[in-house]
Amino acid sequence: MPQFGLRPTELDAVSPRTARKLVDTLYQQTTSLTAGGAVFMALGLIGFLGTGSRWYFAGFVVAACTCMLRLWQTRRYARAPDSAPPSVWARRSLAGAWLTAASWGAWSAVLLFEPEKSLVIMVLSAQSACMIGGAVRNAAVRAIASGQVFLTLTPVFVACLLTGSGYLNIYAGFVALLMVAALALTRHLNRQTRLLLRQDEEKSELVASLEAAKQDLEVINRHLETLVSTDALTGAANRRAFDLNAAREWRRCLREQEPMSLLLLDVDYFKLFNDLYGHIAGDVCLQEIAAAAAVALRRPADGLARYGGEEFVAILPNTPLDGAVRIAEHILRAVSALGLGHEASPFGHVTVSIGAACMVPVPGAEVQQLTARADAALYDAKRSGRNRVKTASKPMMRMEIAAASR
Repeated sequence: MPQFGLRPTELDAVSPRTARKLVDTLYQQTTSLTAGGAVFMALGLIGFLGTGSRWYFAGFVVAACTCMLRLWQTRRYARAPDSAPPSVWARRSLAGAWLTAASWGAWSAVLLFEPEKSLVIMVLSAQSACMIGGAVRNAAVRAIASGQVFLTLTPVFVACLLTGSGYLNIYAGFVALLMVAALALTRHLNRQTRLLLRQDEEKSELVASLEAAKQDLEVINRHLETLVSTDALTGAANRRAFDLNAAREWRRCLREQEPMSLLLLDVDYFKLFNDLYGHIAGDVCLQEIAAAAAVALRRPADGLARYGGEEFVAILPNTPLDGAVRIAEHILRAVSALGLGHEASPFGHVTVSIGAACMVPVPGAEVQQLTARADAALYDAKRSGRNRVKTASKPMMRMEIAAASR
């Protein structure tokens, strides 16, 4: 059970984040604590110097001690707020606040019996102002604020009734009204504080939910983008993705004035393969060829796509023609190494024909010109007997590109 009368529901009924904010409000009072302590120390010192009464000096000492205690607590919290749970810090604040309030109340009650009433009025006025201010500051935890009101005003109320003075008896009624008003004020401020903190927490939860939803949406969008740009059968990029990637790499090579190569692959005698082994076997054949060709493309910028039917295309940015031929020959060997039987082929297994072309992009040229040259080279490979690599007669020179673009 919590100490000092602090109910478990004070902080246990809220989330840890809100509990921490409630405790923060209790320890952000350095200026007001210093001002309140200074006022009471000044009143005690003035009273002692003016009347010589030990009660004024006692008030000075108590005000100094309680003020230093509260400031020490505040400094400890500022240095290491996570060194203890919020409930522990709340109890510490409650102990300090109640001790200060009891000291003020007892001192004011004793001073009612002092002969110099003008000083008593000053103390009571300061006490009322500081009590209201403290209750307002600590309204986040109602037990602290309510305790301050009771401990500060109850001794004064009792002392007014015991003096035997009719005027002070009447004043006791005003003290009771002040107590009721202060309690009502602390209750209202407590509700408002908790409402604002709850709204802030709900807002934070909403923001967190929206952020999580945004991340989920980004994942879904990336998945959809992958689906839209991927060939469902082979897992390679599809024709749409090829067109976008080819245009992007063409522009980059144009800016950097680097060569861009392109390979067109066609599976030899694929129609006969489908007729002989069936379309399911044909699908498996295309999948294995795509996987073998993708392994041969080792650089991240290189890209393989299914161009259509049994045709594939490979984009090789920053690659001269001789480099493209080496990669094409590697693909050729990798496909033959698969050992996919093909009785209708003169080679006895599945093979591919590859056309290679290379260009250095210049203004006015289009990537379709590079594709057309690779297509012509592929046709040459198929006409020459298949299962081989053929290149465009030579890399297209800048003057030829300019002429072709007119």
